[in-house]
Amino acid sequence: MHSVRILWAQFFAATLLAVLTWIAVWHSLYWYWWWFDIPMHILGGTWAGLCAAWLVARRGNTFTLVGCLAFGLLVGAAWEVFEYIEKIAVIYENYIADTMTDLVMDIIGAALGYMVAHTLYRGKKIPFEE
Repeated sequence: MHSVRILWAQFFAATLLAVLTWIAVWHSLYWYWWWFDIPMHILGGTWAGLCAAWLVARRGNTFTLVGCLAFGLLVGAAWEVFEYIEKIAVIYENYIADTMTDLVMDIIGAALGYMVAHTLYRGKKIPFEE
């Protein structure tokens, strides 16, 4: 039952991410505002953290911060590879720094996703509350 709350939060995060991505591409916001990529990676990381928590919680197990962070990093790294293969990411002298910043934002988002899942899962056994 509690995992359903996390699923709904995940659905909200994914829907918001999809709508914002559509608007950003339609209006070229990534090229107008250099910083627009940062909140998008945080939101994507939030979705990934929620997804990791939900996948574990729905099986009746206890999700952890480390698990959410690892899944957020995995999804973020996969996205960066996708951007590179599809030539979405423009190769320039700060490409590595941009990629590292994106991955850090993904991890921050995954931590936020963990905190949201932790809050929604209140009343059940959760990490660090034994």
